[in-house]
Amino acid sequence: MLNAMSRFALDDATGIIKRFVRTCLLCKHVKGPHVIQRPWGPTLKCSRRNDDLHWDFLSLTPSHGDLRYVLVLKDDLTHFCELVACSSPTAFVAAEAIMDWYKRFGSPETRQSDCGTHFRNSVLNLLSSRLKSKQDFTPPYSPWVNGTVERVNRDVLQVLRVLLMEFQLDTKEWPYLLPVVQANLNHTELPSLGDKAPVELFTGLSPTSALDVIWNPHRSHDDEPIAVDLSKPTIVKRLDELRRSLQEMHKEVADIRERRRLQQMAAKKGAPYNFSGGDFVLWSRVDARLPGNKLMHVSNQGLLLNVERFCGARYNDELSRWELEVSWQGLEDAENSYEGLEELFNDVPAKVAEYVAESSSDGLRTAVAALQE
Repeated sequence: MLNAMSRFALDDATGIIKRFVRTCLLCKHVKGPHVIQRPWGPTLKCSRRNDDLHWDFLSLTPSHGDLRYVLVLKDDLTHFCELVACSSPTAFVAAEAIMDWYKRFGSPETRQSDCGTHFRNSVLNLLSSRLKSKQDFTPPYSPWVNGTVERVNRDVLQVLRVLLMEFQLDTKEWPYLLPVVQANLNHTELPSLGDKAPVELFTGLSPTSALDVIWNPHRSHDDEPIAVDLSKPTIVKRLDELRRSLQEMHKEVADIRERRRLQQMAAKKGAPYNFSGGDFVLWSRVDARLPGNKLMHVSNQGLLLNVERFCGARYNDELSRWELEVSWQGLEDAENSYEGLEELFNDVPAKVAEYVAESSSDGLRTAVAALQE
C-alpha cells in the first residue's frame, strides 16, 4: 500500500487497495487460519541492528533436485531476513550460513533458535567461541520466544503459494522463487517499522519495488550529470551522517514496537491460571507443523482438477524424469500440460497403469515398474 501511494495519486487510495486485497481470491487460499495471539511471555529486546539474530529451518516439499529445506535468518530489530535453501538441516549448513552472514554484516551478538541438534552441537559451539557471540535456545513448548522467525516462516509459505499459483508452476520449482520471496520480504515497507523497509533499516539502502518499472521516485529523471565529491573529508562526513540516520531510525522502531506491545497487553483479556506447583495438569497441544506437502496445503483447495486421459509421454532431459501429457476434465485441449510421472502415479495409479500398458515405450514401462517396487 505504501509503495502504491508513494507513486500514484488516487481518490480514496486506501479504500481501493483494502477492497482489492479483501476480495483477492488467491489470498483466501494461501493465508491459512486466523492468527492466534501468542502468550505474553518473556521475549528478547534489542535496540541495535545485528544485535539478535533469529534462525530456524523450514521444511518444504522436495524440489526437482535435492533441496527440501530453507534456513531462515532474521534480524530482530529491523526484520531483515535471508533465506538459504538446503537439502538437509545440518550443523554444517547452519555454520556456513552464519559465516556468509558474518562476511557481509558482521557477527551477531546473540543467535536465538530452538533446541534442534542442528543448532545445539559442538560445531556451532566452537563457531560461537571463535566469533565471540552467544547462542540462546528457547525452552521446550515456548515457541513465542523465537516467534519472530516463526512469523517469517508463515510469510514464506504464503508468498511461495501465491507465486506458484500465479505463474502456474509445479510445487517442486519453489527454489527458483526463493530470491523473489526474500526480496519481497526485505523491500516491503511496514507500519510496525515506522513505514520503513527492513533493507533500509539494516543497510541504509533505499528499498526497491516492482512498481519502479512504472515510476521510480528515488531516481533522477533528468539527463543532467551529477557531480560527486569523493574526497576523504566528504566521505567521512557522509558516513557519520549515515550512522546517525540509522541510529535514529533504530531508536524510532524500538519506540514504536514498545508502544504497540504495551497497547496490545492493555487490550488483552484473559483468565489467570488456577494451578500451582506440584498440581497434575492435562495439557492439549496443537502442533503448527502441517503434515505432508506444505505448499500444496490450503493453496489447492477448490483448485484440484480431474485427469480425463493421457495424450502422450516424453522424457525431460533437464529434469531427468518422465512426464505425461494430461488432458484435464472440463478444460480444452489447448490447456493440456505435462506433469511428472511420479506425481501422477501417486494420484491416479490406475489410469497411469492403463496408459502404460498400451504404450510402446520400454523406457516408460521401466520407470513405472521402478515406482511400483
